[in-house]
This record gives sequence, C-alpha cells and structure tokens, in this order.
Amino acid sequence: MGLITGLLLVIIVIIILFNKFVDGNIPEGNIEKGPIITKEELSLSLLKDKLLEKYVGIDIKTSAEKELVIQIVGGEEYVQSVKKDIESIVKNTIKTSTLKDYPIVFERWEFTSLIDGNKAMGNDINLLMEDIIKGLQAFDVYEYLILENRTTFTIQTTIKGANDEALQLATKMEDTIKKIVQTNVTQNDSYVIHILNVQREKIN
Repeated sequence: MGLITGLLLVIIVIIILFNKFVDGNIPEGNIEKGPIITKEELSLSLLKDKLLEKYVGIDIKTSAEKELVIQIVGGEEYVQSVKKDIESIVKNTIKTSTLKDYPIVFERWEFTSLIDGNKAMGNDINLLMEDIIKGLQAFDVYEYLILENRTTFTIQTTIKGANDEALQLATKMEDTIKKIVQTNVTQNDSYVIHILNVQREKIN
C-alpha cells in the first residue's frame, strides 16, 4: 500500500513539473504582440509634447533625407520671431536621442495649406472651419485659426495683454464661434476654444 502511494505521489509531481514546463514554453506564434514604437517615433512624440508646452500650431516630422522638419502655422514675421527659441528647445530635447544628428528644417504653414491637409477629415469639418473664419474676420484682431486633434480650435489674435477690454473682446469672439458650431454640428460633438493674445496667452 505504501509503495502504491509513493508511486502516485511521484506521478503527480511529474505531471505538475511537466505542466509548468509546457506553460513556460508557449510558441511565439501564440503570444499576442503589441504595436512596436520605434525610437524615432518616441523621440518625435516627446519633442512635440515639449514644444506644445509653449507653442500652438506646431507639428514635426522627419523627411526621407533624415531631416527634422518643424512646421509652424503663422505669418512670416511670427515664424522668424520664434525660430531661434524653437530651435534651442529642439536641440536641447534631442541631444541624447536618435534625432540628435538630424539637421533642423523649418516650414511655414499658411492656414490654406492646413485645410488642404485636412481634406481626408471630410467636407463637414472643412466647411465648419471656413464658416468660423468668415465669422472671425469681422474682428480686426483676428489673425489665424488652428484646428488640433479635430476638437480644439485655437484662435491667434493681435489683442494686447489681458485687461478687461481684452477679455470682453475674447468672449465676443468665443461666442461667435460657439454660435457657428451650434448651427453646423450635432449635439454629440464637443469642441474646445482657445483665444490667444499677441503674447500667445489664453485669455478666454
């Protein structure tokens, strides 16, 4: 009887060890693999986040020639005024990344090119943006509009400071946008509106 019990215990131990071995050797084909992010993509993402801490209307990409392309929405004078600071931020951010040897190239975006680039988003959003621009052009301080992530409208103005008069004007611009949005989109759509003064500070 003792011998049989001993054999059963040995068999049980062997089965347990065998199951552990099988569990630890699952074929690679049965393991679900998540999306692979390259070091370059990660560096680009971190750099963009860093730039967006200070600037709006900024996008970055790499070119086939291994260039780091910084795209800025705005007039020529504005782009020239921020290039030096942006270049400094970029160099400090990428100095230990895979992008450190990429030459930096600046591109200026006009709003029209932003619309063209968003055609894949559908005619509805383009028409909405065009209607908003028409409404904002009634304000002398309106400079340009940026749509980010399909949900955030950023309006650059020439308003100086953030005094009561500036806040009232920003509120009027925001109300104008809201009225246009309400007549163009469904209730399920939600948008964020940022009105920036000439110092690029949010004032609404």
